[in-house]
Amino acid sequence: MKRLLFVGILITALSSVKAQGPGTFGVSAGINVANMSVKSEGVSVSLTSKVGFKGYVFYDLPLGNSFSLENELGYDQMGSKLSSQGEEFSSSIDYLTLSVLPKYNVQETGLSFFIGPSLGFLMSAKSTANGQSTDDKDSYNSINLSGVVGASYFLPMGFGLTARYAGGLTNIAKDTQDGTSAHISAWSFTLAYRFGGGKE
Repeated sequence: MKRLLFVGILITALSSVKAQGPGTFGVSAGINVANMSVKSEGVSVSLTSKVGFKGYVFYDLPLGNSFSLENELGYDQMGSKLSSQGEEFSSSIDYLTLSVLPKYNVQETGLSFFIGPSLGFLMSAKSTANGQSTDDKDSYNSINLSGVVGASYFLPMGFGLTARYAGGLTNIAKDTQDGTSAHISAWSFTLAYRFGGGKE
């Protein structure tokens, strides 16, 4: 159902901007500062943040009147850490992400603000303890839906900076009991290049 909803949003967006003129392509890469929160029996615990890679390609479709729609295909390294009794445990969770982000572009400044959904498809998951790694993919659901909010700034030559927060909206833990749930979120900071210039 979530996949159909996402595809429906994307098709509607593409149809609505067909006559608005050509869009611009770009690439972006940087870091995720990810964190996982686990809730069980009414108690919520936030684990230690973990830094991972974030990279994506995007296509920005103009909507007119300072608005556009940025469609992204990305790769996100997420996860978390936990230290206990002198030992460190960590999880690494990798997603292929599709995002549809309506944007408000401040004219003649290169500054934009965006908000929208992001759908992550689980690629791999590993847990590491005492130097030993274990394939942990079966412990997580295959889809993670997040809400994204952020801002970007592009220079006239096409180089830019982007900062965003992606908050997990769905439980990523698979086959949990007693109301246990896990949600993953991340702050992301990337450098970008947009072909065709930076100002809106």
